[in-house]
Amino acid sequence: MITDSGQKASHKMSWVGDPSKKRGNFAVFPTISPKPGKEMSRSPKDWIEQTPQQAKQRNELINVNSRRKAEKLAAGSWKKGSEKKIAMAEYRANKTKRK
Repeated sequence: MITDSGQKASHKMSWVGDPSKKRGNFAVFPTISPKPGKEMSRSPKDWIEQTPQQAKQRNELINVNSRRKAEKLAAGSWKKGSEKKIAMAEYRANKTKRK
């Protein structure tokens, strides 16, 4: 998948929870999943949008107890090396834009 910023991405993550609270029940999940039998495909037509409930059924839901941790995980804090640096720089830039 190609992101809005033009980078290649293998995961598109999101988070759920009460955005008005800093602490509580939050979860992070991949918003795309492969169609059955297409797990190794790189073609966008072989992937579908996924809800939090579907991610939970597939054991792909990560539970966390803070909004900040959920936001950072969804933004890419789980990545390594330069990809993590880029993801966290984008996270900080987007966070500044929202204020």
